Amino acid sequence: MIPLNKSARLGVVAVVSALVLAACGGDDGDDNTSDGADQSTESASSDTSDTTSEPTEGGDSSEPAEASSGMQLYFVDGNTANYSEDFDPGTLEGVKATYPGAELGDDFRQRMLEANPKLKDFTYGPESYDATIISALAAIAADDDSGKSIGANLQAVTAEGEKCTDFKTCADLLADGTDIDYDGVSGPIDLNSTGSPSAATIGIFEYGNDNNYSPLDFVTGQIPDVDSVQPNQEIKGTAQGDGEFVVGTLLPSSGDLAFLGPPEFAGVDVAIQEINENGGVLGKDARQVKADSGDGTPNIAPSETDKLLNGGADIVLGAASSSVSLSVIDKITKAGVVQISPANTSTAFDTYADQGLYFRTAPSDVLQGQVMASTVIGDGKQNIAILARQDSYGEALAENVRKFYEEAGGNVVSYQLYSPEAANYNAEVQAIAAEDPDAIVLIAFDETKKIVPALAQAGLGQGD
Repeated sequence: MIPLNKSARLGVVAVVSALVLAACGGDDGDDNTSDGADQSTESASSDTSDTTSEPTEGGDSSEPAEASSGMQLYFVDGNTANYSEDFDPGTLEGVKATYPGAELGDDFRQRMLEANPKLKDFTYGPESYDATIISALAAIAADDDSGKSIGANLQAVTAEGEKCTDFKTCADLLADGTDIDYDGVSGPIDLNSTGSPSAATIGIFEYGNDNNYSPLDFVTGQIPDVDSVQPNQEIKGTAQGDGEFVVGTLLPSSGDLAFLGPPEFAGVDVAIQEINENGGVLGKDARQVKADSGDGTPNIAPSETDKLLNGGADIVLGAASSSVSLSVIDKITKAGVVQISPANTSTAFDTYADQGLYFRTAPSDVLQGQVMASTVIGDGKQNIAILARQDSYGEALAENVRKFYEEAGGNVVSYQLYSPEAANYNAEVQAIAAEDPDAIVLIAFDETKKIVPALAQAGLGQGD
């Protein structure tokens, strides 16, 4: 990604902001960033009512958006990647995308590159960093490193205290007996009653001729809390840690989401280094144990989770895939260990019986669904198709996009779910072609590399 060009603004952000704000105060009832000490913590983490209620530069809600010609494709966080080595130049030019995370500042970008000089992008690296930092701060606040002690303090260190944006400052405040509110490099966080961010930032991006993406804008909004917390979502009893804070990373080194692994591992590495350079946790260096989550085909996550639990992990950081996390959440939480994901966005976790030990630093799909729907409506697209992978991630995000898009007056003319293991996607593509939409929202992982050519062959490629 390239730094944000302040003159490159979406004219629809006022529409986006209005919809996000409406969701904060409505009765809906009802899944990158700058250095923490630099400007983006102010812009993405300060009073969210300011960032959501005022139009962003270039936005004018009084002017209707003009529909653009040709097919328009939209990607989401699962398939927003650098495809410069996968497609001919110009294949994705003009594709728009959304994914969680505030604007990435040069300082944090450099720290990530020092951890892994081969990084191609930074997706969910900031969220991985923040997940590690807040877990360490929760252990300090509890004066204990057990999973239950950490879980009981995670919400407290991210809300309603004195604001701080780096580990040392926050740890010093805790040592002085001061309650803290950690605002991270990924956004304000502010964990709600079931462990999900109640405020977050979604980036809006556009692909260039090189098939890589660059930022257009960032929208910060709030996500309504659940109506009530169930008894099976509360921590029961207490535990005593062994005095060594251990982070077990269950992140993708293989499978369709392997492209997310490097930035996520790098985010943890940066956090562990920062923690240990500033006194560690409870007087000892923090330690990391690594495992491969895969993508669920084959399902290697359970055995890899055993490796982390046997290695003394106090928290399991991961998985990236919501489906993979759901396959191991019971194993982790029943062991009295915190599970905290930097990338899970499925709404399934909001009501899951997690014993109060599941958390995430990525916002639920409610917010990304709103921003995507607003972006599509703002582009003048009135009849769209949604093509999504059939799993807990794809279905939840697809439903949220459809809900908010239709509420804003749009028409979903084709809604297709596909099996990620399918040999091809011809049936779904032909079903979409038959409805002649003016845009397609593609909710996918690495299979994007197969779906985009299939769409182009059917005359549904970007700009066709």
